[in-house]
Amino acid sequence: MKRIINILAAVALLFGVSTAAQAQSVEDNYPYNFITVQGGAQGTFTNYKFDKLITPQVALSFGRYFNSKVGARLHVQGWEVKSAIPGISIINNKLSDDYKFKAITGDIDLLMNMTNIISPKRSCNLFDWVMLLGFGVNYSWDFDEFNERNDALTVNPNPYPCDDKHSCYNMRLGTQFNFNVSRAVAIGLEIDGNMKNDEFNLKRNYNPDFQLSALLGVTFKFGQPKKVVQHEVVETYYVDEPYTETVKKQRPVENIEMSKMEKVVYYHINISDVEQAQGIDAAVKEAADLIKTDPDAKIFVTGYADRGTGNAKINERLSKERAEGITAKLVNDHGINAANITTTWKGDTVQPFEENDKNRCVIITGEGKFKVTKYETYEEVIEKTRKVEKTRTVLK
Repeated sequence: MKRIINILAAVALLFGVSTAAQAQSVEDNYPYNFITVQGGAQGTFTNYKFDKLITPQVALSFGRYFNSKVGARLHVQGWEVKSAIPGISIINNKLSDDYKFKAITGDIDLLMNMTNIISPKRSCNLFDWVMLLGFGVNYSWDFDEFNERNDALTVNPNPYPCDDKHSCYNMRLGTQFNFNVSRAVAIGLEIDGNMKNDEFNLKRNYNPDFQLSALLGVTFKFGQPKKVVQHEVVETYYVDEPYTETVKKQRPVENIEMSKMEKVVYYHINISDVEQAQGIDAAVKEAADLIKTDPDAKIFVTGYADRGTGNAKINERLSKERAEGITAKLVNDHGINAANITTTWKGDTVQPFEENDKNRCVIITGEGKFKVTKYETYEEVIEKTRKVEKTRTVLK
């Protein structure tokens, strides 16, 4: 058994190798629903010649693959079944040992696509090896031939009482070999081993009954994801490209330029809460952007209070709280290093604005550096701009 499994795995890997002719991934074909129509033969293992107990079978199944590896189906199979009472022809030479009756089996099967399990990244979808495991019910009828032979046994008749109909369980283990003719159609061979109740063939010998079936079939797939086909398209576009007549004589020169900022945040009378300040969001954002441009930039936060209200002590406290509140927001909310910030407060000793109420404020200033690369030439260069046509290949 181990040798057979190794051979089947090798076959699955052989057909799972990627090919240039199949550019689409196997995963693109799942999930989908399917209907399978099958025909073949079935034989029963009993204390009689196996080749004498082979009968035709037909089957129909409905199922779904949930992904590239696992699926399920409802499988219905049946027609005629043969069994035998050895020695009946000796007792009554008018009757043959074997007899036939009608039977149908319905199973719910779990499907496992071993090719995709072994080779999940394959791009060739020509062949699928599937293992299946199922459980169901068998229903039998039309036992006239059995009853005729059983009645002829004058000595030791069959102990199992036969009715007009009979049902039993069915357990199944099988395998499929499917060839995908197209994305919607596959042909395949299925081989199943079935185990049924001891009384399935109307005789009792205190052992389960076994059957082997081989079925050829056609599978019709539907409900697959829409196939996406990509084509190579050449796009044409234009760019502005500066050029000079002495390009080879150009050299890059790195210049350092200064970047400055200044924002004023206003407060209502006797308020120092930073969240109530007017213009706070724009101010702290500009300060944070300056630090992103130059991590060594310096930010200065200076708090003020208006001279027209309060007194010197109150105003000094308000200006301090206002300045320190903004500094804390820069550090905590925007991640600015406290070492980059200088925080001071002037109370009402300094009035930056002529209008009294505007002096209830904090002024945030900053200064940083950024690098600019320019090109210079040793000789006079005639610079022009021209439209340059370019092309590129893309998938659409």
